[in-house]
Amino acid sequence: MRIKSTVLCPFYAYIMKLEKELELYQIAEDQAGYFSLQQARQLGLQRNQVYRDIERGKLIKAGYGVYRFVQFPASNFEEIHRAVLSAGKNTVVGFQSALYVYELSDIIPSEIHLILPPTASRRREDIRVHTIQLEPDDITSFEGLPITTVAKSIIDCAFANVGDEEVRLAILQSLRRGMTTKEKLIQESKKRSAKIQRLISQSVERIKL
Repeated sequence: MRIKSTVLCPFYAYIMKLEKELELYQIAEDQAGYFSLQQARQLGLQRNQVYRDIERGKLIKAGYGVYRFVQFPASNFEEIHRAVLSAGKNTVVGFQSALYVYELSDIIPSEIHLILPPTASRRREDIRVHTIQLEPDDITSFEGLPITTVAKSIIDCAFANVGDEEVRLAILQSLRRGMTTKEKLIQESKKRSAKIQRLISQSVERIKL
């Protein structure tokens, strides 16, 4: 007995949708449960399908074009997740925002600091865009966010004229928590000016672990 293709087509379409949703879930797993509409579309899922899943209680809208699977709790850094996903591919959290995410600073930045490719648009509300060249070793993942390493984040903040005391506090806390090493901080500082190198080396030398 032959089964009509008109019966099979809806079934295969349903299976394909489930496979796409599973792939999207796996992407979101690495992003603390968040994903962008652009990421969903790249898998072949449409806006109306995403909205139906919101109505069914599978997803939560976290911002314009950004969503979260209900299996994941809201992140303490949801605003930064929204900014990163809205900015698109190859966006990295850096500078003061990186220190904030690492909880190495008591100051909440007034803007979200993101590092974008040189070709990216710099016009983004409430976002400070940095277009610097990053090496693969400069980037890691923390709290589901692409972010510069602890050592690079601290040195970049020193370069951006963040106060010396805040830089010293970040160095102290990062070393005591085992988030980086003295050697990495000194090595990273060598990419910057002599003034920054002195600040880092003197700060490191004062810390007894």
